[in-house]
Amino acid sequence: MKKVQINYSQLLFLYAYLRLVDLSLDRSRWTTWEELQDYFNNIITPSQVIQYLDSCFHLPKTDFKNFNFIPEKKSIFNRLKPIIFKAFSLEQDQILYCCKLLSDFNEALQSDVQTYHIGIEKIRIDIAIFYSDILGKMILWKDLDKLMKVEHFLQNEMIETYRLEEFIPKDFVIK
Repeated sequence: MKKVQINYSQLLFLYAYLRLVDLSLDRSRWTTWEELQDYFNNIITPSQVIQYLDSCFHLPKTDFKNFNFIPEKKSIFNRLKPIIFKAFSLEQDQILYCCKLLSDFNEALQSDVQTYHIGIEKIRIDIAIFYSDILGKMILWKDLDKLMKVEHFLQNEMIETYRLEEFIPKDFVIK
């Protein structure tokens, strides 16, 4: 499996964005789908994140509809290695799987769905498992605490949150 180096700011951004999607999907159960679509019209879209990942990691053309990947749990050594050595890497298939999840979410976001349904819940759960089990294991506790409070759709205004812009890497460019 091909490994690709990911810098820490890219890792934080990807985690923050996926967490924002997860929390936003969760909150969208109590409102209309159109309101969620409006929210994502005013922030970075899933397709822009896919484009960013593709440009950073020179991903092969992939049919995300037919792409299958089963995330594996890492050993304790493999979970600590990035933090100890400050070298962060992901398998190319993990990044492609992340793109698949974002593509699935983008497709749902662009659809004329009227209500939250089981298919959307599956996307939300798959995104949450990915960012928690794969990305979260490489992030320092102090940063993870901040990431857990990323802004999102229909958030509680009384809780301190961090804007997504705080996590956007300097090399994030949309063509």
